Amino acid sequence: MSSASSANPTMRFDGQVVIVTGAARGIGREYALLLGARGATVVVNDVSQSHSDRTVADIVAAGGIAHAHIGSVADPDAAAALVNETYARHGRLDALLNNAGNGGPTGPIDTVDNELLHKIVDSHLLGSFYTARAAWSIMTAAGGGRIVFTSSGSSMGAAGMPVYSMAKAGLWGLTRALAVEGAPHNIKVNAILPMGYTRAAALNPNEDTRQWMEHNFPPHLCAPAGALLCHPDAPCTGEFISSGGGRVARIATVGVPGFEVGAELTIEMLRDNWSDVVSMDQHKVLLMGRDELPFYLGDP
Repeated sequence: MSSASSANPTMRFDGQVVIVTGAARGIGREYALLLGARGATVVVNDVSQSHSDRTVADIVAAGGIAHAHIGSVADPDAAAALVNETYARHGRLDALLNNAGNGGPTGPIDTVDNELLHKIVDSHLLGSFYTARAAWSIMTAAGGGRIVFTSSGSSMGAAGMPVYSMAKAGLWGLTRALAVEGAPHNIKVNAILPMGYTRAAALNPNEDTRQWMEHNFPPHLCAPAGALLCHPDAPCTGEFISSGGGRVARIATVGVPGFEVGAELTIEMLRDNWSDVVSMDQHKVLLMGRDELPFYLGDP
């Protein structure tokens, strides 16, 4: 029996307008191709005209609708123009998939100069902020929308990439804050942590890791999760979804009861009871800051 039936129809994006940033190559291109194949009008944003035109041509050749918008989202004016010109052209903006980012491994923190710092943070983190800021009023006025940010497993810590890890971790906070703010407006905001062999992955200094990724993590296997989070029926908001090699899984932030003695707390007590501080017993998934409050109120 087909996986698509009257009870479980194929998920389509007909009539939907979706912006994909960094969509000319790699994982971003795969997002754009899949969304276009499922009926979305895809705005292919990138800094490369030639590669953007190729992605657009491939979508159109397969029967889809797409056009290119050239510009760097690291520039706040260009990011705003991307969103505003899309809305002016189509009269709607249903989803924004922030994939663009420039730079990866940098080496130790004391070797990173300010130019490289801003190159990475401005594109991965601030560029995502700029596009989301521009899209927000459009989506609230329309009564809903979806925003997807691209984080990374490196956001949880990785050697040789402190700036990249910092930028990608910053998207966790942005995702959660906008998920809370967007809930009353039916705006769903999530982050995907893709694991795909791309130009950035090819920069990994560990040869064994590079070969493993090249053999097991083709970029197109990241696309289904990213596309689902752009769909009107996206199943969640405020979540971090890891995707690669055909595996998709939630990455969760948790809180625990910890150690509590009130006003008598001392550093010696912490030292002697550190196992209670870090114990995972009775842990609870936290989706927003307020979710930790029950621990303080004695009701985890």
